[in-house]
Amino acid sequence: MGGHLADANSIDTAGAAGAVIRSRRKEQGLSQQALADAAKVSRKFVVDLEAGHERAELGKTIAVLHALGLSLAAAESIPCGTDYDPARRDYGATFTQLIETRDFEFAIKMLADYATASLKAGRPLLQRSPRLKEPHWSAALAGITAYTAHRLGQPTPLWTRRIKPLPQAWLPAESYRTVREPMKKLTMNETPPELAAMNVFIRERSLATA
Repeated sequence: MGGHLADANSIDTAGAAGAVIRSRRKEQGLSQQALADAAKVSRKFVVDLEAGHERAELGKTIAVLHALGLSLAAAESIPCGTDYDPARRDYGATFTQLIETRDFEFAIKMLADYATASLKAGRPLLQRSPRLKEPHWSAALAGITAYTAHRLGQPTPLWTRRIKPLPQAWLPAESYRTVREPMKKLTMNETPPELAAMNVFIRERSLATA
């Protein structure tokens, strides 16, 4: 008989994860709102998580688990090294590779990863120019670097001042999909000024999760 039998404590479905979280919350005498406040997520997220919704965001789920004194365990050893540690990742090399392979969807996710990792590290992680050949992505990284520096109350790295604003407005999401006009307007309205100054438009909520 193929496959492996699940351990009694294995969590292999969203429903099982929700059941564990709900049980631990009640054991600790917490309301859903109190747990949401402790994990810095919305009450709706906790409600959906406990209900076993399968699209729950992993980072927020881990925050809820931490608030309850729980953690995830891997059956195999966790990889280590700069590729797996956002604070040590070579973002210049990462974006060079993603742009060369035209993996724009993942590149956009890495923009958010760079912003979040910089905020958590307490400094912009790109202190030197990434030297990208593509001006659009250079402008995006310069804008995000300035944004994180300002949020942290630090001087903006000098290399960002050498990057020129784009001649026309650019939404990175348009690199791989069509963005409708209402979403364009919303994105432009909610873009941090540091990115808007580079003529790059990304909603702030898509960047800063730290």
